[in-house]
Amino acid sequence: MPIQTAVLKSSPGIKRDGTKFEGDSYTDGQWVRFQRGLPRKMGGYKTTQKFLQEISTGFATFTQMTFVYCHSGGANLLERFTLDGSGNSSIISNRTPVAVGSYGTVTLAGASGAVTMIAVNGVDVMSSSVAFNTTIDQTATDVAANITAFTSTPNYTAAAVGAVITITSATTGDQTNGFIITNTLTTLTSTLVNMNYGSDALITSAYNQWMFDVQYASSSNENYLIASVSPNGSCVCNDQDGQIFYGEVLGTAPLESIRLPANANATGGMVSLHPYLFYYGTDGIIGWSVAGEPADMEGSGSGLARVWGQKIIKGLPMRAGSGTAPAGLFWAFDAVIRATFTGGATVFQFDIVATGTSMMSQSAVVDYDGVFYWAGVDRFYMFNGVVREVPNSMNLNYFFDGINPVAQNKTFCFQVPRYNEVWWCYPRGTATECTHAVVYNVKENTWYDTELPNDGRSAGHFNNSFAAPILTGVKTDGSGYKVWRHEFKVDEYDGSVVRPIKSNFETADISTLVTGNNRYLRCTTIEPDFVQSGPMTVNVTGRANARAPEVNSTTFTFPESATQPYEQVVMLKEQRRELRVKFESNSLYGDYQMGQIIAHFDSGNGTDLG
Repeated sequence: MPIQTAVLKSSPGIKRDGTKFEGDSYTDGQWVRFQRGLPRKMGGYKTTQKFLQEISTGFATFTQMTFVYCHSGGANLLERFTLDGSGNSSIISNRTPVAVGSYGTVTLAGASGAVTMIAVNGVDVMSSSVAFNTTIDQTATDVAANITAFTSTPNYTAAAVGAVITITSATTGDQTNGFIITNTLTTLTSTLVNMNYGSDALITSAYNQWMFDVQYASSSNENYLIASVSPNGSCVCNDQDGQIFYGEVLGTAPLESIRLPANANATGGMVSLHPYLFYYGTDGIIGWSVAGEPADMEGSGSGLARVWGQKIIKGLPMRAGSGTAPAGLFWAFDAVIRATFTGGATVFQFDIVATGTSMMSQSAVVDYDGVFYWAGVDRFYMFNGVVREVPNSMNLNYFFDGINPVAQNKTFCFQVPRYNEVWWCYPRGTATECTHAVVYNVKENTWYDTELPNDGRSAGHFNNSFAAPILTGVKTDGSGYKVWRHEFKVDEYDGSVVRPIKSNFETADISTLVTGNNRYLRCTTIEPDFVQSGPMTVNVTGRANARAPEVNSTTFTFPESATQPYEQVVMLKEQRRELRVKFESNSLYGDYQMGQIIAHFDSGNGTDLG
């Protein structure tokens, strides 16, 4: 046949399911995305200066003023650091909840007399009367020492700062909250604050998974970080009780626990539907706080409802209520439930919007411009007013057949809005951490995939300040686990070391140009068309027929700038019955966006397969 020219343009996306010959999409790729239907290299990534002490199983970022506040939860720790506008990180602070007893105060005043008695919930906590001693501050110190030395049931300790005596329950947690402090004084006067606060310690587990949110509290005029943790890493069906903690979002102190009603649980997690904090879990239970008070789950306006038969595993806010009325979407094992604010005695109404659904893990869903996308156990879903399947003819089997079923609960999801992408990171093969990702391009309505760098990522969150996701690493060099800011330039920036990132893509099979009896196609010339930095390579691969072994050509290099005629095209004489072309960038500062590549073909002799 005479020489023919053709544009090397496959359909966008990387097709993994089925055979390479059956489709017209790109057949392979690594660290490549699609924009305007054409391949381009994904962005680079850069480490922060500080390392986490353990693998993150939940990561979130919150921006306030000029800093990004990052929190990471793991099996045993809750770690916190900040990033400035340039990505420089602060030291790591340990915010792991610790066991603290509830406490109240007695503030003394006067210059003579005695403290005869102090009681908590009607129980004397002093062994004897304490007389005024020189100063009111010294007297307070003497009273505190008396309380600490005396053993009551329940028991208390005390400490004095100035004239303020802080009485702390020896029993940790919030069991003594609400206990009333009384005292008997001679001449002296006092101001009393009843027992409150207290906190439970974090229950450590190798399977702990974390969720984070921010909730404003009206009484303190503070934004609080809300963190929930439950051992869902072994199975999202876990019914071991979860914990909810809170603390100032800008703070560094350990978080404190939030007490739930006796008949409630938070095995699934929590979500802020401002001004309410919701928790949810086993037996389809959903509860909520007093409006504007995330730590108060039993006061006026709080509530509890059983909305479904099976465990609720995820909740997210949504735009559904009138005005600023709160609304949310909740996912059970096999249903999707909408919550809308109604006011009155019921406060919230719950409606079943879909049944027969599923969710792979508590972190497998994301809100993308008001549309929710998530991975079920056998297909992908979306909700934009109704629940429907997201069609995937590209890598559906590749994803679900390739995922490690014993670690699939570690699958997590995030968005990259600039490139219209939703990413699902998952453990592939026998991996126990997320090593690969499948990507859905919402605008292009196509799918592709990539192996994750540095042996994988464990958790992540998209941050608006950087317009990029921040992801946590899975391996340590002895100093800790690295945190990576993605979509940063085009290389890997690991401290002071800069490494190139390999990116490649492979076209669909080309065979339709062949006519007549000679069924072999020979590629003679390729005219590259790239917006490009750094050199790129090209080779031709293919087969004699659909079941024949693949044969690769010599690798040819075309430079960033073509100054000579022979650098402007790639000359080769490769023939295959089924022919594909592979392009690759793997140089420092290498980058590309593909344009309209032209190839020249004629008939091969049918015998030489290269």
